[in-house]
Amino acid sequence: MAVRQETELVRAVQGGDTRAFEPLVDMHLDHLRALIALKLPVAHLVNEIAHESFVFAYRNIHTFTAGTSLRAWLRAIACNLVRAELQRYAREQANQFTYARHRLLEQELHRSDAHDAAEMEFLHTCVDELPPPMKELLTLKYREELPTEQIASRLQRTQTWVWQVLFRLRQQLRQCVESKLAGGQP
Repeated sequence: MAVRQETELVRAVQGGDTRAFEPLVDMHLDHLRALIALKLPVAHLVNEIAHESFVFAYRNIHTFTAGTSLRAWLRAIACNLVRAELQRYAREQANQFTYARHRLLEQELHRSDAHDAAEMEFLHTCVDELPPPMKELLTLKYREELPTEQIASRLQRTQTWVWQVLFRLRQQLRQCVESKLAGGQP
């Protein structure tokens, strides 16, 4: 009986009866929320992803084959949204870690012992050895103290490119200074 009723409601929604979708939501909401909670036990995300699942289902109901399992289709939609949320969270965590690492490296470059005369001399030598575009990037960041978005705009690059190149330059300069300090070369 429930399968038949569900099929009739799906066909009604596909035919343009928007009110027929509400009983479908009522039939599947608890099951869908339980599934999402098992995969992603964060209360506000459970409700949000359940909502997004039904919105997606409603907008794409014309692609659903009436008479097949609506529950399985909703589960697949919800699982895809959970996977996307977990990927977004992982990216966000990686970005925060990268940002923290960059901040530590910047602090390292500005630490008090970086003012040691030999280190400063070697740092200037290492910077002078860089190609002109890299010198310009360092000038914009450390002399002009421009924010990353302005540097990216001025150089017609992405912010990600600016962050990555600055990170690599700092590593390169640190290695250059350390090798010169170890070898005592000016």
